[in-house]
Amino acid sequence: MTKRFSLLGPALIFSFVLFSAFGSVVTPVRDVIAEETTYTCSMHPQVRLPAPGNCPICSMPLIPAKSSTNGQSQSATVELSDHALGMAAVETAAVERRALSHLVRAVGKISYDETSLATITARVDGYAERLFVNFTGVEVNKGDHLAEVYSPDLVIAQQELLVAAGASRSELLDTTKIKLRRLGLTDGQVSELLEKRKVTERITLLSPIAGTVIVRNVTQNAAFKSGDILYQIANLDSVWGYLDIYESQLPWLRYGQHVTMTTEALPGRTFDGKVTFVSPIVDEETRTVKVPVHIENKDHALKPGMFVSADIHAALSSQGTPAPTGAEGSFTCPMHPQIMRDSGGSCPLCGMDLKKVPGTKGEGGPDQVIAVPASAVLDSGNRKLVYIEKTKGIYESRDVVLGPRADDYFPVLEGVTEGERVAVRGNFLLDSQAQISGAPSLFYPQGASGSFSHQHGDGGGKSVPDTAASKEDSAPATAGHKH
Repeated sequence: MTKRFSLLGPALIFSFVLFSAFGSVVTPVRDVIAEETTYTCSMHPQVRLPAPGNCPICSMPLIPAKSSTNGQSQSATVELSDHALGMAAVETAAVERRALSHLVRAVGKISYDETSLATITARVDGYAERLFVNFTGVEVNKGDHLAEVYSPDLVIAQQELLVAAGASRSELLDTTKIKLRRLGLTDGQVSELLEKRKVTERITLLSPIAGTVIVRNVTQNAAFKSGDILYQIANLDSVWGYLDIYESQLPWLRYGQHVTMTTEALPGRTFDGKVTFVSPIVDEETRTVKVPVHIENKDHALKPGMFVSADIHAALSSQGTPAPTGAEGSFTCPMHPQIMRDSGGSCPLCGMDLKKVPGTKGEGGPDQVIAVPASAVLDSGNRKLVYIEKTKGIYESRDVVLGPRADDYFPVLEGVTEGERVAVRGNFLLDSQAQISGAPSLFYPQGASGSFSHQHGDGGGKSVPDTAASKEDSAPATAGHKH
């Protein structure tokens, strides 16, 4: 409490000057009831005493103030003379409808497109007799040879195929063909074996996709076991930008939002993508969520491991939530979110059924929402209010319900109407004046009432101006103590 009022001190002193010098008036918006004059401290407005004297906390002279009775949260009006208005330098702005948007900034790292990775795994025990790809980073095409291997199991399987072909038994021949395919041979290699009718001791391993070799776990003449990973290949024609999104930024994300990325390694170039997936897990160390963004990279300019900066452009709807992006009602592939169709069907890359994006096709886009400048909002952490200009020099406090901040504005969901004017400068002084006068204010929704006055346990709970006893109190949170 002491820290709070130390921060409010300068504004309270200025408000005291306005109040005493220019006769500003603060009245709660309710039926006026005749009340006895109470006295308060400009530095400690929680002090409420029925007689003049000095503040029991700081010994400053008390000033007259209207005391307020506790009750439901009330609004208050603050009236300033022309001279006081000029001293306070209060400025106002109109409450208008605006097309609000918020720029979500994030950083991330380029990584492989996980849907394009291919692994060459040994399916038999054997030996690497010759390596055609003996270092990582080599680009290969689909069907390029990677290594020649010798395996007794493959030799036996080839012999079984030739025996089945000589016996003219179609069922046995089909079975031996399937066995060789399961052991890693391609259809072309099986057909070539039947055509030559000769067992090949060394079998060539071929690349299943076009891409870049990123892992090599085999060396020349080394033995390997069934299940060992020999090579891993990634197609860099498309990459993922893994963005780190903080928890506070998550409300701004929506499927289909446009993302623009830049990297210091390629100045002047931008890369576009869309938000198509948000990880369901929060990293407990960084308090961020991973958002992979698919990026076309035909020229391989983006390298896995590069850092990127990203801008996500989020428009706002009238409900204070991210506006529809136009992707709603379309169909996409869960494994390849870059695939987007107007109707259902199968994914052209993996054959999976396309899934419908939640929402309605053609759902409305960004709306014009009622908004106030961010400087107009006083925020205590528990409540938010603005001061409305009723007429020149008369301001009324108003509680508001806000949406997420959009740059320099707040969308207002409840509390103000279009066309009203709010104080964007001097509003803190207006609230301080209301607080000094005991009217409802930001930190005192019910007003600073007589419950803060110094009380003695005389049975009736009557307030008396016992300032000497109050000075001995050790608790700064209130101006009085009870016996």
